[in-house]
Amino acid sequence: IAAFTASATQRVRHDILEQLQLREPHKYIASFHRPNLRYLVKECHDREQSSLLVRILRNYPNSNVIVYAPTIARVEETVDFLEDQGMAAVGYHGKMDTDTRRRNQERWTSDEVRVLVGTIAFGLGINKAAVRAVIHLSLPKSIEQYYQEAGRAGRDGDAADCILLWQKRDTGLLAHFIEQVTDPAERERAWQRYHAIRRFAESGHCRHIQICSHFGERTKWTSCGACDVCGCESQWLLKSMEAEPPARTQLSMPEVTHVHEISTPAPESVATGGDSELRDYIREWRREMSKEQGVPAYIVMHDSSLEDLCRRRPAWLAELLGVSGFGERKTELYGQLILDALARFDKGARAAPPPEKRSRPAEDTLRLLAEGRTFEEIARIRGRQLASVVGLVAELVERGKLEFQSGWVESDKQQSIESACARLGIRWLKPLKEALPPEISSEEIRLIVARLRQQQLRASA
Repeated sequence: IAAFTASATQRVRHDILEQLQLREPHKYIASFHRPNLRYLVKECHDREQSSLLVRILRNYPNSNVIVYAPTIARVEETVDFLEDQGMAAVGYHGKMDTDTRRRNQERWTSDEVRVLVGTIAFGLGINKAAVRAVIHLSLPKSIEQYYQEAGRAGRDGDAADCILLWQKRDTGLLAHFIEQVTDPAERERAWQRYHAIRRFAESGHCRHIQICSHFGERTKWTSCGACDVCGCESQWLLKSMEAEPPARTQLSMPEVTHVHEISTPAPESVATGGDSELRDYIREWRREMSKEQGVPAYIVMHDSSLEDLCRRRPAWLAELLGVSGFGERKTELYGQLILDALARFDKGARAAPPPEKRSRPAEDTLRLLAEGRTFEEIARIRGRQLASVVGLVAELVERGKLEFQSGWVESDKQQSIESACARLGIRWLKPLKEALPPEISSEEIRLIVARLRQQQLRASA
């Protein structure tokens, strides 16, 4: 009997041995230290998270990135928000139909789209080596979960970033779910996981050491040099948000015209001169080849090999053997095809221009509202959850881009929500939902709060 696990604590390892009734088994435990990963943790306030997300992603223009969001609604809102910022992204969550999930995953693995926003449903069985960053938009429920998800970065051994952008309200949401656990023993374990992940995010101790210690591994060093605590901080983390124009809502984020380079940028993060055209052309060739052969793009050619190929520009098969990652087998499989592609580039061939940009989510939603569509109809037409559509409408109302329509919420419900807002304020939605009758939905509350916030902004202008 053999038992394998990727991220088990000492207690879990003991439970495995006990459940399988293994007596004096041979135990092999590899190190939990991933020295090529840089852990960066930032507690965000108000709308700061959205601005940071845009700035971070612009540091990875040619790299694969995974963004983890806590709910299906947040996945869809984040995809829409990034598209409004001119960034192509695809979503992945459990309520998508199988074909859409598969198509989005294939677009990401083939490098057609670089950013994938998903719930924890994404990642199992994914073996894409060249992921340069994994970004979490909320506090995970445990260090084990975070280690597994963040660990999908940098599996090729090159430098990669694991970025946690969390907010204080995440802790309240986690605590709420823990209180719903009925089994006392499991609830106690959940609280232990909760306190461990909070310590990880809030303490001033080395992130790498905290992770290793959590899994029972003792480290021989005191400073890793690869986390925000140990001085490996990025410009986007250090830069004061007060230096930027305040963002009133997610969708009104200012366009970023200058991006500070990360202190140790990923190898792909900077494209130079004419090489960028060759890089794009070879990427397109690799994408088509991966589709033709039904394999991930990195199997055809790893990103680091692609970069080295563009630098060396070999003219003969013997020279191709000098490119990083090209042995005799890969040269035999792809060598002549690559040389032919380089020859076509030299004769003037270039990558196809990107497809014409689709209309942006906010524009689509405004157009459909003008046509008299209901929120439910818009959700169906746009392939979104109702909560995501209402959330976008609420953002537009709050920005003053869309007038609130009294028909959206019944008058008696409006009065109840306004009364609760007068007592509890309009900063947080959760206390309002808890104070109001269950027949009043979160979407209705969100719309009324958006109208009140817009009125407040006008009064203070």
